[in-house]
Amino acid sequence: MAEPRDNQQPDSVFTRPPRGRRAQPALSRERIVAGTIALLDRDGAPALTMRKVAAELGVHATSLYWYVDRREDLVDLALDAVLAEAAAGLPGPDEPWESAVKTTARRFYTALTDRAWAAEFAGVRPLLGPNALALSRRIIAALADSGGGDEDRAVAIRALANQILGAATTTVAMRAGAAAARGGTDDARAAAVSASDALAVENAYFDQVIDLLLAGIRARRAT
Repeated sequence: MAEPRDNQQPDSVFTRPPRGRRAQPALSRERIVAGTIALLDRDGAPALTMRKVAAELGVHATSLYWYVDRREDLVDLALDAVLAEAAAGLPGPDEPWESAVKTTARRFYTALTDRAWAAEFAGVRPLLGPNALALSRRIIAALADSGGGDEDRAVAIRALANQILGAATTTVAMRAGAAAARGGTDDARAAAVSASDALAVENAYFDQVIDLLLAGIRARRAT
């Protein structure tokens, strides 16, 4: 989740001007993103390389460098693409601020946990794409409607960002651990079930934690 930044612009595929299309019509940034997502969905985050994406698309790896500079660009583009649906259905401006925060946070979390690789990358990459920013800005706008000063809003933004990203990465990690244990011994399976119950593999308490944060925001405003 993006947060307010200083004037120093980070180096990201989203902050660099896009290059024009090459004469080769079979390749485009959109097709590269689709191929990257297909590879990640099938083989997971560790499999992602420029060479493997090129093979997925049936082109030479050097062809990709006209459109992206490095592997991290593939990560950022694919990650923002899978947030598109969540960003397309955000609460309107007349939605009460608490409901807008809760709905947007849930959409953000769900989009990340629908694909394990998305949550993994979101925990280590800056979310600067247009869809990620749309989700973040909707939460920031809702918090502005709640009142309070700049410091109050900054603390609230950080708390909500930590919950969305932290819950998403924990959820996919616990799913992976439980899935791996299902192929192990009976003792390992029993331990995995116990751990998943304690840590809520599917993060059944996500909404309740958001409610707790909203209650804290209200209490901070009151004082």
